Amino acid sequence: MPVERETINVEVEARTDTGKNVCRRIRAAGKVPANVYGLGLAPFAVAVSPRRIEEVLKMGSGRNTIFRLSLAGGTETRDVMLREMQRDPVSDRLIHVDFARVDLSKPVTVDVPIHLEGLAEGVKNEGGIMDFIQRSVQISCPALEIPEQFVIDVSDLHLNQNLAVKDLVVGEGVTVLDEPSAIIAVVVPSRAEVSEETVTEEPEEGAEEPEVVGKGKEAEGEKQQEGGSE
Repeated sequence: MPVERETINVEVEARTDTGKNVCRRIRAAGKVPANVYGLGLAPFAVAVSPRRIEEVLKMGSGRNTIFRLSLAGGTETRDVMLREMQRDPVSDRLIHVDFARVDLSKPVTVDVPIHLEGLAEGVKNEGGIMDFIQRSVQISCPALEIPEQFVIDVSDLHLNQNLAVKDLVVGEGVTVLDEPSAIIAVVVPSRAEVSEETVTEEPEEGAEEPEVVGKGKEAEGEKQQEGGSE
């Protein structure tokens, strides 16, 4: 039974010219250059509104959103996903986008974020801190059944206990491609506790004091002085 989904349309303009100067003109006109590729078909170049792409990214499925590209002034459409994005390192504005064609009848490979739920026992009562090591996993699943995220409950974790990829609960038809033993989150001792444990202990009462370097030479010098005064 097909999964119902909202049809998201993003209009693009076809472009035949390429090169740095062309890309600058496209950005100056308020759009960003983009490419469409995949499924064994020839790639082609387009221009798209960066605002529209940002709107797609703000949806629950984020970068894993499947949407429909439509050519301005035409009737041709294609289901795609965002694959690569480039941003200006200073302004963080989009400067280039790559779209990958999607066959809705076939599985896709994507990264899905992980969300930690609850407060670990080791954090709440045992002085530990939560170390969130792996924040996403790569999966393969039908194109229309990509989960927005995986939620994993850490409430029962004690100090030095962890949860791994194998502990994730995934839906039918979803295959996790990451190593099952890869650690997602672990409760570790806080730095304050580690520092207290490594403080040097004071010497026990009655322990011998360390020999003072140079004491022998001072004693010899005293004897020589005594001999000279006789």
